[in-house]
Amino acid sequence: MAADGLPLVRPYLVVWEAGRDERARRHLQRERRRAAVLATLGQDYVPSEAAA
Repeated sequence: MAADGLPLVRPYLVVWEAGRDERARRHLQRERRRAAVLATLGQDYVPSEAAA
């Protein structure tokens, strides 16, 4: 999308946001995997943010 011939969103910002979203998705996958493994061992999972 462009206004007056200039992009409204800078291309580097789009790339940065895509990378950030990918990192967040991988982090959530790891957290879910960790919770599933601990559940099979009968342990409760406390997210790292809550433990700090």
